[in-house]
Amino acid sequence: MRGPMFLMLMPAIVMAQRSALPPTEAFDRELKRNRLGTWLVLEDEGAAWGATVRAALEEEALVLLNLPLRVVAGGKKPDALAATLRERYGWLKGAHWALVDAKGRLLEEGKTTPTVQALASAAGQAGIRTRAQELEDFLRRNPDHLEAQVALLRERALVASRRTRKALGPVPEPAPEALPKLDPETDLKIWSPVVQQLEGLFQGGWREVAIDLGLALRIAAAEQSPAMAAVLTRHRGDIEDALRQRPDSAEPWVLWLQASRKCGGWALAPLLQTLQPLPGTPPGEWPPAMALNEFIKDAKARRDWNAIREVLVPRWEDIRTGDYRWGGGQVVWDNLLAPLLEAQICMGDVSAADQLVGEVTAMEGWQGLAGSARELATRLNRPDLATRWGAPAAKGR
Repeated sequence: MRGPMFLMLMPAIVMAQRSALPPTEAFDRELKRNRLGTWLVLEDEGAAWGATVRAALEEEALVLLNLPLRVVAGGKKPDALAATLRERYGWLKGAHWALVDAKGRLLEEGKTTPTVQALASAAGQAGIRTRAQELEDFLRRNPDHLEAQVALLRERALVASRRTRKALGPVPEPAPEALPKLDPETDLKIWSPVVQQLEGLFQGGWREVAIDLGLALRIAAAEQSPAMAAVLTRHRGDIEDALRQRPDSAEPWVLWLQASRKCGGWALAPLLQTLQPLPGTPPGEWPPAMALNEFIKDAKARRDWNAIREVLVPRWEDIRTGDYRWGGGQVVWDNLLAPLLEAQICMGDVSAADQLVGEVTAMEGWQGLAGSARELATRLNRPDLATRWGAPAAKGR
């Protein structure tokens, strides 16, 4: 069985595999994956239609289709795929747009500026059914099918997320500490189908599909929906009960981490106090690395330094005072020492940071400590600490 981290990394893996293929083959595979259809735009000089179509697909007349868009540059600096499209579809010159099926066959096409009305008419003429409609029909025949329920939740959440971005605007990078929230009326209008679907899953066999449910939440803009935060908070106890029964299992951790992220961040330290790992679990392996690393990543994005310190200080103390010998190294630095030092510095607790560097140096001298500590301090604009930690005395005893 493939683990949850593989599932989280799968989009990046697919992109890497796609980039290694010849352009035409990669394009045909992309169309095949997009089984229900793909919007295709071939741009040309003076006809950069990609942005126009992207905006049109966010309009209410088209958002439910939730079909992917592929934009190919033509003109004076064409993409490698441009010549293939012109030859395949007879687009000898100028810009074109089309709706194509999984085999690359034209369903509808146009060579004038694509409008919302033109694209909606094309979808109607082609008889496109949405993935949500397909799943709804399937669930009418198989109402207890958990995987289909989660798949439908995912489709509805994707549509709700696009409507949310339309209502509130895209989230800037880096994301602000406090994201804008939908007002109650708009929230209910956009997210109520998702809330009802999620509530139904929590009333049923959600534990059997916890990873899938967590991954569906991961791609959703539920953090901007007070209604979604409310239903997740209401069932927080259920998720944490599942963790108490299986504290080393990835399934409930994936769901807890994503629910926490969508609700603004739940405290991990109090939860860990209620979990009991199996006897003999080394301190360095608890809590599970996947859960800890994802929690730290999210807390850093929220600049919740205290949450990081609360979780990592006890972990370090267990390692420092126990029999577990970690031996130093980049993995320990990346997953424990670097985030803890960063949290201490950002909270202004320099004395604790100095003490931590000293404790690490005294344990088992790791030759990479001085350089890594110096780089971290420099990145955090603390040249005084970079000088102190990078000195020869900090390289081990």
